[in-house]
Parts: sequence; C-alpha cells; structure tokens
Amino acid sequence: MRRVVGLILLALGVFGVALGLLLRFYAYDRLALVPLNRSAESISKGEGMTVFYPSKLSQKDGVSVTATRRVQGDPKAAEAKPGGRVMVWDVGLVIEDTDGTLISSSLDHLCLDRRTNEAVQPCGDEGISEDNGKIDAADAVTHRGLEYKFPFGTEKRDYAYFDNSTKKAFPMRYTSVETIEGVETYKFVQQVPLTKLDDREVPGSIVGRPNVSSLTVGRYYENTRTLWVEPYSGIIVKGREELTQTLRGAYAQQLLTVFGGTIEFAPSTVRKSAAEAKDARSQLRLLRVVGPAVLISLGAVLALLGATLYLRRGGGGASAAGQRAGRLREPQPV
Repeated sequence: MRRVVGLILLALGVFGVALGLLLRFYAYDRLALVPLNRSAESISKGEGMTVFYPSKLSQKDGVSVTATRRVQGDPKAAEAKPGGRVMVWDVGLVIEDTDGTLISSSLDHLCLDRRTNEAVQPCGDEGISEDNGKIDAADAVTHRGLEYKFPFGTEKRDYAYFDNSTKKAFPMRYTSVETIEGVETYKFVQQVPLTKLDDREVPGSIVGRPNVSSLTVGRYYENTRTLWVEPYSGIIVKGREELTQTLRGAYAQQLLTVFGGTIEFAPSTVRKSAAEAKDARSQLRLLRVVGPAVLISLGAVLALLGATLYLRRGGGGASAAGQRAGRLREPQPV
C-alpha cells in the first residue's frame, strides 16, 4: 500500500513540475500578447499653452488644450494573422482648445510586434497623415523602435522610441522607479533635440517682417517626453510632453512659436491606465512568476515524498525474514 501511495505522489509531483514549467515557458509566451482588436483612448491636458491660429494669423498665450488619442487595432489587416506576432494599429490624435477650435490632427497607420510593441516591416499603407486624415503616398513613413506602449517585461534600460513629429526614433532613457496611483512604474525620459521638420512660406507680417509679403521659413520642433511604464505589462500609466514647435529664419533664429507648452495625461486617464496596468500585472505575474513557482515547489516536494515512500522497505520485513531463515537452520531433534 505504501508503494502505491508513493507512486501516486511521485506522479503528482512530476505533473506539478511539468505544469509549472509549461506555464512559465509555453503558456506565458502565447498569452502575453496584445489583442489584435486592441481599442483604447487617452486624454491629455495642457494649460498655459502658446498657440498660433492660422485662420486668424495671430498668436495667443495662456491657452488650455485637450489632446485626444484613439488607438484602434485592425484584426482584418493582411499582416494581422490570428495566432501571429504582428498587429496593425490606426492611431488618431486630435488637439483642440476649450472653444473646440481644432489646433492639429494626425493619423498614424503602423504595424507592431504584439509582445515588444516595436515597429514591424513590411507594413502595407504605413504612414502618418497630418492633413486630411487619410494615408497616401506622400505620407509614407518607416517606423522604427517602440511606440505607444512598452514590451511585456520592460527592463531598466534604454529603448529606441519613435517620435511622430520628426519621424525618427530617439533614445528613451530609464531614470528611476516611481509609484503612480499605487502602481510601481519605471520612469523613462526622451530628449528630442531641436529638429527642422520642413520649410513653410508664410506672410512676413506674422514673423515681424511687415514690409515683406511672404517669405520661406523653417518649421522646427523639440520635445522632452517623460513616460511612466508598468514593467510587467508595458502599459504607459502616465505621460508628459514639454514641446515647442517654432518658425525660424536664417541660422535657426526663432521668429514665432506655433505651438508650445506642457501636455500630460489627464487625471482620469492616469487612473484608468493604472487600473488596467494593475489587472494586467496580476495576471502576468500569475503566469510568469507565482503560478510556476508554486507548482514547481509543490511538485518537487510531492515527487521527493513519493520517491521516498516508494523506495522505503516495509517496517519489520527484514527481521521477520531473518527469523524464518534462522528457524530453518536450527538442527532437528533425533
């Protein structure tokens, strides 16, 4: 009976260890993926912004703006195969002031790795539109690095992160650990240096040249982007951008601020992102850490106990056999 119990415990132990390893190295790799139909919205607010209104040919300070970003996955795209590693996103961004006046808008179409959130090529119709909300040949862009999210299992290191304005990737540098809304996050900071975006022809009057009907100036941009990332899920819990877009003349001399100030996640978006990150963290830790650790530890204990019971000889068995053998060797009376 003891040997039977031992075999059962040994089998259960081996099964537990195998299940723990399967959960860690097989199930996690297949479940830690962003859904193909991912849908999300984030709201950012900016106070005291400087805005140039082209329709009024005037610059205004102290403007409050709202930036709404909507992410929509396209599971029907050719690149988004069920069970595959590639997802296709359409990301729209609209910035308005408190009067509802449109300041800027853009549409980003790109392909991303479902685990790392790094850009993937080839990607059909990949590009960024800043005019009519449609991607055409003139809007073609090759994305590089991360965008909109960090990888599952984000590490304390630097990453290349794509900037939509310059259409280039710049280092996103890890700086520290901070707690946001009860969630432990990794803080990253990216410095986008002063970069010329394009040339624009503008009325001379708006750049201090009233005697010139029009002139060509450069449009420049710079940004300090700070992101707080929950490491298990890669979800951005909080984001802030300190950006400036300016018109500059010869030798990059600043002539006019087109858009400038600090925009960051609204409190409601931070709370929503933190709650989503908490749920994702719990599920991912169960798959990657807690579940495997419990199953492997318990399985090892059961396997050891089962092996011990199976190999251990029954109590008193040896002495009884010895007594029987001794009786056989005793001389018989004549």
